[in-house]
Amino acid sequence: MTQLVRHALKNILSAHGETAHPGLLLQRGYPEGNGDETKTEHIARVCACRPDAYYRNAYARWRKTTEGLRFCSVELALRSRMFTGLAGGGMVETGCAISHSYGMPYIPGSSVKGVVSAYARDRLGGGGEGDEGKHACDEIFGAPATAQRPEGLAGLISFHHAWWVPDSADDHPFVQEVVTSHHLHYYGTDGKDPATDFDSPVPNAQVAVQGSFQFVLEGEPGWLPLARRMLIAALSERGIGAKTRAGYGLFDAEPQSPQSPRCPWVDQEIARLASEHKSDDKEMLRGKPLANAWAALEDPNLKAEALDDIRSRWKKEGWWESPPGRASRQSKAIYEAG
Repeated sequence: MTQLVRHALKNILSAHGETAHPGLLLQRGYPEGNGDETKTEHIARVCACRPDAYYRNAYARWRKTTEGLRFCSVELALRSRMFTGLAGGGMVETGCAISHSYGMPYIPGSSVKGVVSAYARDRLGGGGEGDEGKHACDEIFGAPATAQRPEGLAGLISFHHAWWVPDSADDHPFVQEVVTSHHLHYYGTDGKDPATDFDSPVPNAQVAVQGSFQFVLEGEPGWLPLARRMLIAALSERGIGAKTRAGYGLFDAEPQSPQSPRCPWVDQEIARLASEHKSDDKEMLRGKPLANAWAALEDPNLKAEALDDIRSRWKKEGWWESPPGRASRQSKAIYEAG
């Protein structure tokens, strides 16, 4: 048996459960080379990870930072699972594009721009120098150097990384997917061994992504609406990531309604109370301890922001109109009393 994970990391990774860093689990967390925990079981542990308050706060800051005249954002939901960063695997031979700092999946801005640019140029940019479609694509995405334009052309629109939206897909961004290779020796020898009908299929566990992503464009305001339409069309018709020909990585063409803004204080207080009372997050969300902590807030702006967030979460669970239990009814009375 070969020890793969460093002893200093083993205890840390085992202690964090659902809040462990998925990227660290994939790259450094596989325990033994031939131990009892199989690759499938390890990937199942990765897929059980959920966003913590640290990511929620960062996402809220990002949403607030990207508001303004030069920004355009759109939230799109995956209608099929997505493979992103598949070739970046370590010991488990599978990868996923995961934020180094926050441990949640993201889509690199360069990938988004590449997909949208290729789609738009196929549809609009096939004409000559005087073609309006080609001119629009050159303005939005940029253009290489030519004899008439030796310095090239910088695009007017920047494509930022797409962030995974908290609470989408039941707050589980990762999902286990099985890709079956039917001709293992053919691929393993780069085609030297022929593929035959007698080859045995080999199921291979992979990490896929589900849920919604927040896409952000930045640049010249006059070009943002067109770039947004190109983005939605490209992701809904062509998709992004690996295995798009097999139907992976396709998004809904209809943008999602923006969720109520998350209040970092609510996440932090729920986490603190859950640890203090040894209870789960949902119990603390509907319980009196959170309501009493909210009532004690002295900052009126923070109090209003927190109430909007709490009410939104209650409505999502179906509690606001019909509080589940006496404690929840008392909590609602505290919120309504202000």
